[in-house]
Amino acid sequence: MTTSLPTLLLAAARADPARPFLVFEGRTLSRAEVADAALRVAGWFERAGLAAGDRVALMLDNQPEFLVAWFGASLAGAVLVPLDPELRGEDLAARLGETLPRAAIAPPSALPALLALQRRVPSLRHLVVAGPAPTGTTAWSALLDGAAGEPAVAPPEAPLEIVYTSGATARGRGVLWRHGGLPAVGGALARLLGVDACDRLMIVLPLFAANAQVSLAMAVTSGASILLERRFSADAFWNVARKGGATQVNLSGPLLSQLYAARPRKSDRGHSIRLVLSVAMPQHLHEAFENRFGLCLVEGFGLTEATGYVTLNPVERGRRKLGTVGLAVPWAEVAVLDERLRGVPSGVTGEICVRSRGRAIGAWIGEPLRNGSADVHVGRGGWLRSGDLGVFDDEGFLTFVDRSEDHPQRDGELYSTQRIENTLLRHPAVADAAVLALPGERGDGSVAVLVLRAPVALEELARFCREWLEGHPVPSCYKVVERIPKTTSGRARKAELRSQPGIFDDLYRVT
Repeated sequence: MTTSLPTLLLAAARADPARPFLVFEGRTLSRAEVADAALRVAGWFERAGLAAGDRVALMLDNQPEFLVAWFGASLAGAVLVPLDPELRGEDLAARLGETLPRAAIAPPSALPALLALQRRVPSLRHLVVAGPAPTGTTAWSALLDGAAGEPAVAPPEAPLEIVYTSGATARGRGVLWRHGGLPAVGGALARLLGVDACDRLMIVLPLFAANAQVSLAMAVTSGASILLERRFSADAFWNVARKGGATQVNLSGPLLSQLYAARPRKSDRGHSIRLVLSVAMPQHLHEAFENRFGLCLVEGFGLTEATGYVTLNPVERGRRKLGTVGLAVPWAEVAVLDERLRGVPSGVTGEICVRSRGRAIGAWIGEPLRNGSADVHVGRGGWLRSGDLGVFDDEGFLTFVDRSEDHPQRDGELYSTQRIENTLLRHPAVADAAVLALPGERGDGSVAVLVLRAPVALEELARFCREWLEGHPVPSCYKVVERIPKTTSGRARKAELRSQPGIFDDLYRVT
């Protein structure tokens, strides 16, 4: 029977209290230490008067306090709201106004923004500071000094947390996850990938986002330990992984590209990582990355709304298909459907839709807070509509095509902007690239938004694309900018880019 992650942590602490659970900046915390701290946090929340179902915002970086607060607030019966600690202004106000937390745990740097918003968010009664705490707030140390609380027993259908999507392809939105989802998906994913108690999962992606929390779930359900880093650093990555004994890591294609771009070294294989889980890895770098660093790279496709991955390529090299995002995972039914939610034949592009396999909707598929919006919603037949386009082949391998707003067309056929972006990044003058569909145009109307590292004629980039893409549509317009907004995993925030004032003005149209 599926149980909650906090309950699994407590059980692991009782069974093997001294077993390492978390390694952070040279310090190792056992399962018992993390569980004891979490229960003390739960006790503080109980004494502070939080009722079951009250929401607690976590605005913390990757640090032990995040995990202790995450487990502790959940054990008190609270619903967690992990937020980017860098959020400020109207973005922060919108998410607090949508989730209405009773308490927030944040670093000192975020405190002025939270204090400024208390009048607009009257539900926010308690501010806990992971650092020096001014008058009217509570120091994090106070949560650990009191007595342990009585852990709440949450049924699988009880709300666990509200996780926000990254905003890579559409505006970020909150998704309600339930207690039964993470352990079910994390345990099944660990078994599928062969992750067990001997593994150490390296987490460099932010804990407030879905990918890192799926890694957390894999560790708790499999008995593995965690090597936690504050953030991704291409320069320090391999050295940290080597010293920390990491065996598995979850990284996006842009971050893997940064690692590959570094100068080759004799020590490139001198690490213990055997498995990398990835999304959006450029196909031309896949095997080259594996061969250089001596590991297995598994490409997949996932949704925050579906609590993580819904397709994966097989781990075995002989079974996988590079350039695809793999086969549907055993716990998900994945389909490519037309606009009326009818299946389309293999080889035909449609919208990628997902639903639970053999389980009621909501068991692990999250519920968007703005259910029924134009971004994502659950449609007829329980299908979760992703807004992403894909195509199946005859063997059931899915190829991601694009976000529906950003696909170029030719003769009615849809093409992926990823291939265009990867091609542009091959040019030595291009530091970054994102391709957007031109609003109000059909056919090949797309604009390549570029960050340049060296002067280059845009006509030269157009010729470069035509040569490398061999008949694939190429951008009809180009726009040079200083920076492209990115998610914390290194992917372009295309929704934010599209909404920037003037982004479609003064375009350079190639001949």
